[in-house]
Amino acid sequence: MNTVSTIYIHRSLARSVLFLISLLIVTVAVLVAAKVAAQQSPSAAGSQLQPNGGEEAAVKRVVDSIMQPYLAQGQRRAGGRLWRRSPSLGAIVAVSLNGHRYFFPYGKATHAGAPFTGDTLVEIGSCTKTFTTTLFALAINRNQIVPDASAQKYMPNGYTLRAQQLTPLQLADFTSGMSDDPSNLPRGLEQRSIEHYTVNDFLTWASNYEPRTQLPAPYRYSNAGIGLLSYLVATATGKTWEDQVNSEIFQPLSMPDTTLRPTPDQQKRLAQGHNRAGQDAPRWPIFAWYAAGGLRSTAQDMISFGEACLGHKEVNGKPVSTELIAAMQLAQKPIYAIPNGNKQAMAWVNNMGRGNPNLHPVIVKNGGTSGFGTVIAINPTKDAAIFIGMNQVGAQPAMKAVEILRHLP
Repeated sequence: MNTVSTIYIHRSLARSVLFLISLLIVTVAVLVAAKVAAQQSPSAAGSQLQPNGGEEAAVKRVVDSIMQPYLAQGQRRAGGRLWRRSPSLGAIVAVSLNGHRYFFPYGKATHAGAPFTGDTLVEIGSCTKTFTTTLFALAINRNQIVPDASAQKYMPNGYTLRAQQLTPLQLADFTSGMSDDPSNLPRGLEQRSIEHYTVNDFLTWASNYEPRTQLPAPYRYSNAGIGLLSYLVATATGKTWEDQVNSEIFQPLSMPDTTLRPTPDQQKRLAQGHNRAGQDAPRWPIFAWYAAGGLRSTAQDMISFGEACLGHKEVNGKPVSTELIAAMQLAQKPIYAIPNGNKQAMAWVNNMGRGNPNLHPVIVKNGGTSGFGTVIAINPTKDAAIFIGMNQVGAQPAMKAVEILRHLP
């Protein structure tokens, strides 16, 4: 065999070996890709859900299965009082699960037939308290207010408490013994507004409050107590409640539609509320203790707040400060057990699932006005938040929110 033939054979063998190696590499790559795809496939991974697809469908099934029968009820007893469904009953349910947001509207927001959307404004009532206790927690962490000090230390100038033993924390966790609302209010709802029953009227009443038992008192829900707390925090920080809630929470979390006083544009997006008999309810006035229940908001804004309460480091594309997250978590922290087996925090309640050790706490706060029922709740174990707004008082959606959060995938 000559030299040329030998070189040709060697080159042919080399090409064959290279071809086989290339083929082997391609085969291995295909097998690896197939294995990765199988691991990511919902059919192979069972519980894994794809955002904006399978996950949304799964969330909708849970929400519909709980909300539709509830909304269909014609009447029931609520708080010992008869509740009749309004023909215009509607609701908006906002869910954040693993950072993905979903909105589910039901019924009508207005008599004109406007649907509920994520931008429909509702009166959130006592859900307002969670913003006030977040500001209180911020002031605590900044050493601006001492939670166990005498509340007198932070009273506005010119007012002296009879109850010198009263503390800011007792106002925040409902152990002040203070009545739900001031005991000297006028009868009519409109006459209770801040223009008629003024800040001076409220602070004078609070100054004369005398506990009927040793403090801390047993649990007693109090709008007036949270209202007084907001004035203490304002004194301690040197900023009004409205200035603080806007600069510390609404602006950082991009919540443009959460407000005490809706603009003309926002008023056009307000849902119509209804009373327990199903009739139109008047607009909720601004009271002198507005920090306990005066805010209007949207599902979009409230689910932003819910995500921050979960500890998300980014909300609406903006970073959330560690300081704000720490304050929110302090406000949610259980302080003592209440008679129904749940645990009371600063306005928030930790729903303990009736003591079931297999159920993780759902942290919840409900709200109600003369025409609306609302709830904001979070389930940290599932990284889930929910807001429900319903345009009828007595609708009491809080337990439905807890049920939904516990059944989410």
